[in-house]
Amino acid sequence: MKVLITGSKGQLGIALNKLLSKRKDIEIVNTDIDDMDITNIEDVRKVLNKYNPNYVINCAAYTKVDECETHQDLAFKVNADGVKNIAVVTKEIDATLIHVSTDYVFDGTKKEAYNEDDKTNPQSVYGKSKKAGEDNVISTLDKYFIVRTAWLYGIGRNFVNKMLELSEKNNSINVVCDQVGSPTSATEVAKVIELLLSSNKYGIYHATCEGHCAWSDFAEEIFKLCKNATKVTKVKTTEYPSSVNRPANSVLQNKKLLDNFNYKMEDWKVAIRKYLLEENKMKRKVLVTGANGYVGRHVVKALLDKGCEVIASDFKFDGVDERAQRNTTPIFSDEENLYEKLESPDVVVHLAWRNGFVHNADTHITDLPNHYNFIKKMVDAKLPQLVVMGTMHEVGYWEGAINGDTPTNPTSMYGIAKNTLREAAYLLTKGSKTQLQWLRAYYIMGDDLKNNSIFSKLVAAAKEGKETFPLNSGKNQYDFIQIEELAHQISAVAMQNEVDGTINVCTGKPMPLGEKVEQFIKDNHFNIKPQYGVFPDRPYDSPGVWGNPDKINKILGKD
Repeated sequence: MKVLITGSKGQLGIALNKLLSKRKDIEIVNTDIDDMDITNIEDVRKVLNKYNPNYVINCAAYTKVDECETHQDLAFKVNADGVKNIAVVTKEIDATLIHVSTDYVFDGTKKEAYNEDDKTNPQSVYGKSKKAGEDNVISTLDKYFIVRTAWLYGIGRNFVNKMLELSEKNNSINVVCDQVGSPTSATEVAKVIELLLSSNKYGIYHATCEGHCAWSDFAEEIFKLCKNATKVTKVKTTEYPSSVNRPANSVLQNKKLLDNFNYKMEDWKVAIRKYLLEENKMKRKVLVTGANGYVGRHVVKALLDKGCEVIASDFKFDGVDERAQRNTTPIFSDEENLYEKLESPDVVVHLAWRNGFVHNADTHITDLPNHYNFIKKMVDAKLPQLVVMGTMHEVGYWEGAINGDTPTNPTSMYGIAKNTLREAAYLLTKGSKTQLQWLRAYYIMGDDLKNNSIFSKLVAAAKEGKETFPLNSGKNQYDFIQIEELAHQISAVAMQNEVDGTINVCTGKPMPLGEKVEQFIKDNHFNIKPQYGVFPDRPYDSPGVWGNPDKINKILGKD
């Protein structure tokens, strides 16, 4: 499927690219004002014929409402004539048009929410030009969707960013309290458009986040979430004389989305929280289970250093950074309100696990139901983001790089339990509000007196004054990663939402065990020598295995 987007540099265009680029079956063609002049039909014809898309998503518009009043010809040229040009050429190439429209096509006098069949009556030049664009689509095409939205915010110029910018210079901001609408995330509208791409239920659809508020309420919610002390002073629209008659009621009812698809958009308060988190405009509240463990202590510190609000969950906290909050609520609890007792975090980083270095301990299997129930409770509570520590041992014997889709055939109780939990977690989160990021760790080094690796044994042997350290051939290659780097990678995953699924936390650079041991001895100035060949190479040990780092490199900005 080929999809051409106009206005691709705008808020909705950016959100569509972010969403649709994850689809392997969709080829995106981006156009903006420098690529195609929609007011010139020959230019539109040239571009659309060149790419011959199956769908055209028209996000291009002249949206400066006040300027439309003084530039009426330009408003109609873009919002009406330009839309007509797109519709005509879309029909010529037998494509489907998805055209984005606005709440301004209504006069705002209705007491209830507007549905798709309500009579339009625009009161501004902007509204009239957008209504003319809708009419041009309807009169030209049979295969079309008109998507009306309102109070849109995304990456770019919007009300959210304006409020936060003003708050940097003002202790109090005046915001109107008698205009009501539904603050709507561009990401949520992009999801609706993605839904329509697989449908032939053509027509007009409303697409705004659920719930509604006044502009002043919206500003207060933004400041509350960002823990911003700026005061919102509520004022009437009449206190701001304007040439534009803005709708007092912009609340749109998404009736056809519900009737035709049984689809409900995100609540506006949930959506704005997600947006502020993704744009790092508010602190993420991150719960770390197993916070006092070998990995957990370092992850807590890394998250705190990155500015997160961290809740440490464990039985004891002697090694946990003092800046973290402590929470002693047992995570393996039958309490219905467990999520709330864990302080309703935005992200859970689930590291808790017994006997991680004892690969055939019975506890891996006997504890498995507890981990499953914990994850299920978090998903049922609509936790936004879940990060779970997995392991390379899920895969079993493998030679070469491990990807997210590498077949699994675990050969230890540890690997079997982690692999089972991974498969269950994907089933639990499928179709839910919870985003899952499953991490696969490899050979962890560092803080060696706290772990149980070959390097901790080497440290102990050196301190005992032993002259040699017995090894196998030392030729097997592994993906060694320092604990501080691992914690940095885990915290980076938890602070973003773009990359999900199975993610290798690794270096992607295999090194022979013997070479790594000799480097470790040299770096630590130990007077001990490796003694190779004392132990045989185990038949189930791969000659070389490591993680494919593509996903983690993308998260870290290294791709």
